Amino acid sequence: MEAGKVTPVIDRTFPFAEAAAAMHYLETGRARGKVIITMP
Repeated sequence: MEAGKVTPVIDRTFPFAEAAAAMHYLETGRARGKVIITMP
C-alpha cells in the first residue's frame, strides 16, 4: 500500500439522499468496484 501499487477501484458515487438507489445498484450485481455514498 505504501508503495502505491494498490489502488482502489471506485465504480460509482451516490449522494446520501440516494442511498437506497446505491443499495439497489449493488444488489443487481453490476458494480465492478466500490460503491461510495457521500455525505454533505
